Amino acid sequence: MLQSMNKPGLSGSGARARTAWRGRGGWLSAGALLVAIVLAAPVSAEGILSVLARSHRQKLDELKRQAVSDPRAELLRQDFEGLLARQSPRPDVELLVVDGPVHAETLSGRVIVISAGLAVLDEGERLFILAHELGHVQMGHWAELCAVYARHIPAEVTPDVTDAVAPKLGREASALVHGHEYAADAFAWRSIRARGWGLGSVRGALMVVPNVGDTSTHPATRKRLAHLRTIGEAESRSAGLDVD
Repeated sequence: MLQSMNKPGLSGSGARARTAWRGRGGWLSAGALLVAIVLAAPVSAEGILSVLARSHRQKLDELKRQAVSDPRAELLRQDFEGLLARQSPRPDVELLVVDGPVHAETLSGRVIVISAGLAVLDEGERLFILAHELGHVQMGHWAELCAVYARHIPAEVTPDVTDAVAPKLGREASALVHGHEYAADAFAWRSIRARGWGLGSVRGALMVVPNVGDTSTHPATRKRLAHLRTIGEAESRSAGLDVD
């Protein structure tokens, strides 16, 4: 079991943030399952990779209209720069701080979107959230997910094709992104541990909006915490697939 090196407990502002954010939906949505996009009517003769890229571009265009530049955004950018300074080589990544319901997610494999409201959390909790998303970028999770979709839908996206593969694709993609969540958690835990923070910060971050049970994109919070208590330094970059 990893030894906790947690710094002092949650501040008053962090406690208020936890109350304010509870119940507003999951905030770690990198690698979100895209079956609904696949099943939607596509542009004529469009391939699956084009569909996925277009969907993320559209979402980013919407989110950029919510971008903020204020002390909250500056604090989060400083946190993020501190994390990037320890990465070698420095990844091709962009941080977008927004107002609105989005908590934290990674789009197009390189744009990390985070809500300005998370700036009131304790430093260790903020760093874990940012490092988790950075882990998705560093480990190439978006490319892995795209590869799964391309394997199941190698040609044009049509209703006949997607109807036939949707059940198996959904199971395989869900298994993959669960593995991605565990791997990004491990990346983030090691990142903040190197800066003197402990599992208390991890627990605080994950409990902002906990998942009582598994979802299609995320394991239950209790499973994620249990996993982080037992991992070693050789944690794999993503879980292996074993889906019929």
